[in-house]
Amino acid sequence: MRDDLTGRPAATPPSSAAAPPVLVGATAPPGAGERPPRRPSWLRAVVLSLVVLAAGSALGVAWYRLERSASIQPPAVERTPDGWRVTAHHQRAFSGLALSGDRLLWQNGASIEYLDLASGDLRLLGPGPGMRTTWDPAVGDRYAVWFEAEREASLAVQAVAYDTESGRRWTLAEVGSVRSYPAISGDVAVWCSAATIGAPTINGARVGSGEAFEVAQGDGAPVVSGSLVVWATGWTGPFMAGDLVTGTTWPVSASLTGARLTAIALAGRTLVWGQGEADGSGVVATVDVDGGPTTTVASGISGLAGPSYDGRTVVWAEQTASGGRVMGRRLGEAGAFVIAEADGAVTEVAVSGVRVAWIQRTGGSTHAVVVTRLPR
Repeated sequence: MRDDLTGRPAATPPSSAAAPPVLVGATAPPGAGERPPRRPSWLRAVVLSLVVLAAGSALGVAWYRLERSASIQPPAVERTPDGWRVTAHHQRAFSGLALSGDRLLWQNGASIEYLDLASGDLRLLGPGPGMRTTWDPAVGDRYAVWFEAEREASLAVQAVAYDTESGRRWTLAEVGSVRSYPAISGDVAVWCSAATIGAPTINGARVGSGEAFEVAQGDGAPVVSGSLVVWATGWTGPFMAGDLVTGTTWPVSASLTGARLTAIALAGRTLVWGQGEADGSGVVATVDVDGGPTTTVASGISGLAGPSYDGRTVVWAEQTASGGRVMGRRLGEAGAFVIAEADGAVTEVAVSGVRVAWIQRTGGSTHAVVVTRLPR
């Protein structure tokens, strides 16, 4: 925070009441028992300035937190028999659902919120001071990443990282113009951005070291697993893959329907995606990025949301005559199964280990995040 208290401390005048007046330009001899006037101390002035600056910074942080707490009302968090339910206040919309183990993040209006599923602690992670816009977050085994900017059309967007173990938050990289949301695996985060208009690039950074890297030129929304990055070059495909170790890129052979992609997910060498419209043409499919046939996980889906994939279970949502329904299927096993009947339309899903989460919208304006356990 800017500090307006500047200047140098004045010297203390002699305390003798009997001292004769001093003429301008003359030097007054010190009286008996008096000390000569103290010379100005530059060190004292510097120390005082540093103290004032530190106090001003602390007050600025405290004021920012007070302002945020007063202007942003956190959602209601309720424990359920199988997990958690988070309900938005003031008809704010949830988006950007990210789940990894006990870590659940989402975007609530312009806020990035984090729920520790083990303890039930809810934390506001962003935006930071001076920032008014955020983009959907991603979370991995330890780190979370999202974007922040002063305004949505800014060319000075920052990638922000958060350590869920230490609680530390810092600026990871200068992004430029946002072209996709971030994705993360371990300490590797990837995204698509453009440093200049019309020049998009698949970029990334290692969260622990801050080392930035470029995967490939071009547009897309990348996902990452280990050192493997996959992205769709358009809303309907096709897919490209890149290896961060070898630096090679190659096209992924997959049978696509030509409909709009709803989501892509990657775990190991297996890519899962969804395509379709609201007319019952939705398809969830999977393929090995190194080659092989495309396998259909589910088809004939209305109102497809997702899929999400954690290396074992594929989860998606569909719309039925009675409302939303969250579905799952374990790869390598026959048949899909119902995870839950939702209270309204499901807009996003996420799966990690034994947990499933989704965002549902009821009445057209009320949003909630629901967390439950996978059926055994």
